[in-house]
Amino acid sequence: MKNKLIRYSFNETSKYVIQEGKKIYDNIKKNWSIYFKNNNPLNIELACGYGEHTTHFSKDNIQQNYIGVDIKGARIYKGAKELHEINSSNAVFLRTFIENIDDFFEVNTVSNILISFPDPRPKKRDIKKRLTNVGFLNKYYNLLKKNGELTLKTDDTSLFEYTIEELKKTKFKVIDINTNIHMKKLNPKFSDVKTKYEKKFIRNGLTIKLLTCTK
Repeated sequence: MKNKLIRYSFNETSKYVIQEGKKIYDNIKKNWSIYFKNNNPLNIELACGYGEHTTHFSKDNIQQNYIGVDIKGARIYKGAKELHEINSSNAVFLRTFIENIDDFFEVNTVSNILISFPDPRPKKRDIKKRLTNVGFLNKYYNLLKKNGELTLKTDDTSLFEYTIEELKKTKFKVIDINTNIHMKKLNPKFSDVKTKYEKKFIRNGLTIKLLTCTK
């Protein structure tokens, strides 16, 4: 509990965390260029957890802006702390529910969206809550620029197959399906970054799958 309180306190004052209660939380939708002080491309990591992809990509691509999105403040603390330590100027974490994502970004403004190991929500009653349900996919489509890419990274075979079927209901065009990115290293951008959960999945013998589509 003490550690969680420390993390929440850090998030409340950190410039690397945008969350409810901060003035910028309600005004960021049209002001990302002001926040980052540039008009560089926006890249979003949804269900970012500890933010491994956001922090890694932001360090390797300083001409791009990165936003990790998750509701778990105790988790994004780790990524925000890392950004603080390196004095990052091109990354931030947004603490909010992903179903509200279109409250924070305008249509046709996002270059890439990564969904990183989302909760597969296997129960039938939770189908509409899956982050790759057609309702969510249509939101992502609207936010992306023309030719923008949406990528799913997951260990869950059922969610992976479900997503492929859901994409058929949208305007997205699937450009890459990889059922084992660490065996078929055709996309090192994603296989070279292993999250805390991903390492655990691999130790348990699960394969990591990648699905990419474009607008």
